[in-house]
Amino acid sequence: MKTIFDNAMVACYPGSGSHYVKHVDNPNRDGRCITAIYYLNLNWDVQQSGGLLRIFPEGCNDRVADIEPAFDRILFFWSDRRNPHEVQPAHRTRYAITLWYLDAEERESARLRYQRDCESRFSA
Repeated sequence: MKTIFDNAMVACYPGSGSHYVKHVDNPNRDGRCITAIYYLNLNWDVQQSGGLLRIFPEGCNDRVADIEPAFDRILFFWSDRRNPHEVQPAHRTRYAITLWYLDAEERESARLRYQRDCESRFSA
């Protein structure tokens, strides 16, 4: 498998209960295979500040993985349906940088699929 990087996403949750609902990064085979998140939150106290990343690993119906967004922590997980995840409410500003490792072949197939879909919409 040849891998490439996608653009980085810098996330800033402003606090006040901001969160991100449960989702999968790559539900439609768009090429993203591994999600990498790097946290930039100095002196993070999850009891006061919240903002946990909760992962719901496939096949573990009664278990979750709760990851504190602590400074200088990096996390890797599969981007597909194996790892639905959410950001729980944050009560202070929370920062993270996310990168995706891409499967080059899957990404190219997704690009061609998107191109065909666009062409068929506009040629009708």
